[in-house]
Amino acid sequence: MVFIKSSVSFFSGILSILIVFFVGCSPPKVSLMDYTVSDIDNKKAMHFIPDYIVQKKKPKVAVLPPSDNTPYSRCQLYINAQEFLVQTLALAGNVELVERTHLNAIIDELKFRAGISGDIDPQRFAKIAEGVDFVFVGSISKAYTQARFTPASSWTDKKGKTHYTSASCSEEAETGLVFRLLEFPEGRIQKAFNMIGRQTNYREVSSQYDCRIQDPCGLLNKAIEKAINNSKNEIINTFPVYGYIYKTMTNRKNPQERVAFITLGTSDGIKAGSMVEIIEFIKETDPIKNTDIITSKIIGECTISETDLHNDRSICIIGEDYANKVFTGHAVKTKFQESFWQRLTK
Repeated sequence: MVFIKSSVSFFSGILSILIVFFVGCSPPKVSLMDYTVSDIDNKKAMHFIPDYIVQKKKPKVAVLPPSDNTPYSRCQLYINAQEFLVQTLALAGNVELVERTHLNAIIDELKFRAGISGDIDPQRFAKIAEGVDFVFVGSISKAYTQARFTPASSWTDKKGKTHYTSASCSEEAETGLVFRLLEFPEGRIQKAFNMIGRQTNYREVSSQYDCRIQDPCGLLNKAIEKAINNSKNEIINTFPVYGYIYKTMTNRKNPQERVAFITLGTSDGIKAGSMVEIIEFIKETDPIKNTDIITSKIIGECTISETDLHNDRSICIIGEDYANKVFTGHAVKTKFQESFWQRLTK
């Protein structure tokens, strides 16, 4: 009876924690009747907004298969590495991917050998792949497998009962990938990604002789998939969707409570509760090359409250720490966030 009461108490406690967690994480609500247009809301951000932000143009991205000089080149791991990376970008929805037929034509003209070539001539690529903004190139830097045998064992508990554990075999694989993201037409490296993935399968065996890798290619491809999945956040955050603030309002009673109306919505992958970064662009001139240099600076964050204005519009609550720094005309960009369950199951 005591055990039943303890169990009920335990599960009630867990349920209470979950309720508090989900209620605490519920998206904030805004009553626009409490807000008005004040003097600060008539101010305009004095910065340069790039044209692609105003037009909300998605960058065009190509993914070339990585080279593979590992002992497992027969497994053609480069095919799945390319496919998993393409799927990750496609699911994010914040880039335009080069169609497969167009990509194959580019590869043929470059004389790029899938699984063997790891680099490209940036100038030649820029001429052939006109309109492509970014390209992923890289290599499979590591691939290995091993089998570990654990002999059968037994142990006796305090009540004198003996427990037995069967002999087992763990099949382990680890892969490493290095991708570089080249930006065109310049061909410069914008970012490098170092990805590591591991996969382990367990099974019972009758002897150490039976403990061998049964399907090395299948095991390594699972590790490739995990390597790319482990870097998903970094990949997605490399291509945020940009918009801008077209209106702000201030709480009638508390001037530190302000909201921004932004040109990002559900079609851009955001929802109530999402965090959005507020950006200021600075335009400078290179004194040597006499060319414009545009850099960005994060000046704050806001939390999405409402997304039902239009599929490309929403209301964002400006953090109180940034209330006096944010004006109409500032840029905004999406920020990828892991869900509670994604963090839990990592």
